[in-house]
Amino acid sequence: MKDRKKLLGQRLKTARLGVRLGQEFVATSAGVTRQSVSAWETGASCPSAIQLADLAALYCVSAHELLFGEIYAQVDVLSMMRGEVAS
Repeated sequence: MKDRKKLLGQRLKTARLGVRLGQEFVATSAGVTRQSVSAWETGASCPSAIQLADLAALYCVSAHELLFGEIYAQVDVLSMMRGEVAS
């Protein structure tokens, strides 16, 4: 669990820096303190689901990408079950 929080924190920081925003701006936008943003980025705490969605929008990435470190790709489960190869 602790490792997951650290990974999320690293992704949050990388995404924030990628759009060149400061912690203070993010805090104001999210309605939290700069210390909260710092705690999220160090893995000391995690944003709520609503806050994560707001951060994803602010950083122009998906919440899935922040949580899992990969771009979300829809999977056609029925085709997979039939053994069909995706193109």
